[in-house]
Amino acid sequence: MDVIKTIFGLSKGRLISMVQMTPRERVLTAINLKEPDRVPLDFGGVVSGIVMGLPYGYEALCRALGVTDPIEPQINTRLSCVQNIDERILKRMDIDIRHINIGGKPLQELPNGLYRDAWGLILKPSGVYKSIPDELAPLRNAKTVEDIENYSFWPDPSDPVFIEGKRKKAKELRERTDYAIFAHPGYAGRIFHMYAGLRGFDKWLLDMRINPEFYDAFATKITDVAIDVCKSFYNEVGDYIDVAVYYDDMGMQTGGFVSLEDYRKFIKPYTARYVREIKKITKAKVFYHTCGSVYSYVNDFVEIGIDILNPIQPLAKNMAPELLKREFGSRICFHGGIDVQRLLPFGSVNEVKESVRKTIKILLPGGGWIFAPAHNIQPDTPPENIITMYTVARDFRLN
Repeated sequence: MDVIKTIFGLSKGRLISMVQMTPRERVLTAINLKEPDRVPLDFGGVVSGIVMGLPYGYEALCRALGVTDPIEPQINTRLSCVQNIDERILKRMDIDIRHINIGGKPLQELPNGLYRDAWGLILKPSGVYKSIPDELAPLRNAKTVEDIENYSFWPDPSDPVFIEGKRKKAKELRERTDYAIFAHPGYAGRIFHMYAGLRGFDKWLLDMRINPEFYDAFATKITDVAIDVCKSFYNEVGDYIDVAVYYDDMGMQTGGFVSLEDYRKFIKPYTARYVREIKKITKAKVFYHTCGSVYSYVNDFVEIGIDILNPIQPLAKNMAPELLKREFGSRICFHGGIDVQRLLPFGSVNEVKESVRKTIKILLPGGGWIFAPAHNIQPDTPPENIITMYTVARDFRLN
């Protein structure tokens, strides 16, 4: 019994591992809805990283941590987040996860300051970001299935740009480190954001109701292409990764984009098919990024096989950590949860400490949570708040 006590601690009826885990063990324990030795930490990728820009941004964080010669940042074409945060920063903060991104082509410069990406989306600089204006959507005026099929920018899933060097990188991460590995398939990891980008956000919502046959053909085509590109990518890296990332925002600050009935009719079937196909290619868990208030959809996310829900935007309606933990914590792992709207940019260091500790006490017990900001950290966030957030989370213990 004494030996057992040196390995496990009992606290309020919970059996807690006291053995120090590797980063990968820590992350997988949390995903499997068991409590790890401490909360696993994530920082980076496309939805839990940091944006370039003023007055602070990534460069200020580097300076604050004494990294005066960071590796050249690879910037996401739309969100301006850094996709390759310097390894010295990740190690300084004891981050448990590393990210690998699908390959891609550079943006094409167009007149009037616009850009076109490899899928034909027209991008317009908007502050530190690039927006996708509805009026410039390339298939906005499409009317027939033939118009969809004849679109000239559908990507070729066999294009080597998607996979070049990715298998080697994933294999090295798996064999030479003990970090958990998240894989990002880029635009092939989204269906309805792509629909809105190619057609216009307004047309996405209108097509459901007034042109359902066209809607089904278009959504099916996007799903087909996304799955085929993912097959190419995951056939290269799928044996080495722990998590496959999917992104498709479904929420606003006050609620979902559509009713639950419409979600189940017009969105869920395509997402469910995508998740099924990804799970045929790789044993990795499926991570779903959807901003906003998506409380009404979470049972359906669980039903279709989503393993991890991100970003848990705590100020959105019905997305408070207490509510989500109580309602869904035994069935799905959460990722994120630290407010980027008010707390991190405007809170004091002490307020950050208090909020982080409070959130850990809510979401960590019993497992099922990976610590991260509730989306990318914006350029108005002081670096001391970022450092405080991760330092407190790394060092905090429930018992």
